[in-house]
Amino acid sequence: MSETEQKLPLAPEEISSEWLSSVLGQKVKSFVFTNQILLATASKLFVTITYDDAAAASAAGKPTSICLKGGFNQAVVAQYPDIMIRIYTREVGFFTWVAPRLSHVDMLKCWWSGSNSEQGIVILDDLNQQGGTFGEPTETWTVDQVKAGVEQLAGLHAGTWGDKSSDLPAWLTDPEHYDSTILSLCSWWQGLVVGESRPHFPSDWNEERITAAMKKHLKSRDPKFTCLLHGDPHAGNTYFINGQPRFLDWQLIHVGSAFHDVAYFAVGALTVKDRKEHEMSILQHYLDSLAKFGGPTFTLDDVLVERECML
Repeated sequence: MSETEQKLPLAPEEISSEWLSSVLGQKVKSFVFTNQILLATASKLFVTITYDDAAAASAAGKPTSICLKGGFNQAVVAQYPDIMIRIYTREVGFFTWVAPRLSHVDMLKCWWSGSNSEQGIVILDDLNQQGGTFGEPTETWTVDQVKAGVEQLAGLHAGTWGDKSSDLPAWLTDPEHYDSTILSLCSWWQGLVVGESRPHFPSDWNEERITAAMKKHLKSRDPKFTCLLHGDPHAGNTYFINGQPRFLDWQLIHVGSAFHDVAYFAVGALTVKDRKEHEMSILQHYLDSLAKFGGPTFTLDDVLVERECML
């Protein structure tokens, strides 16, 4: 992972022209924040840059509109420090180590990434300036859009299919990252599920039972078809360029069953009716794409049992 001894900014006011100059490799004269999203798991700071030598920066292909993503709201980080720092640094690891290996996944340009024990930051293109639109988890997708989405997942999976633990950095094969992150969500049960103003929920579906069931599930996993997963590919972690879907938020990448990603994404994006009518054609399209991108070749019969386990 791109670990650095350099002090990293922990709040918007700690961003400076000098720091931006050092990480972008071009002297920055000034900058302005065009937007800030601080009340989120990861903060996003949207920045417009003016370079000291605009012509040289343009010739070098340096960006003028960027998004800094990381832990810039310390009030949020302080609530769950271990988890937050872990997911910020995990995304740094994705752009530093994983992304350069992927030939069949469309993703945001990453201009710099770095982390230390307190922070993890990635500097990405500002999608708002590229005509990009973000996926909405409350809006259903068409079957064709979902097929385009599973193509992207197939590109990710094909690029890492069959990698052994010895081939991967230790931080990427540690199962505790995903498991502890998921289990931590159970601790929010009282506030999110049965808190004030929430609809009625069966009393026997309580935090203790849900946590026990989740622990049992996590211990029982024994996937046959393993590769590197996105880990959280719901529609809210997508964006569109020229109508084509792509994935973002690479904070839960881990090694697991390929069909976790496929099932998670398709179930969340489609209507129930469309899923029932088209799930096999979508799965076949995923398998065809996996083979096309250099992954293994499977039939539907080869994968149906594991795919059903992921639903």
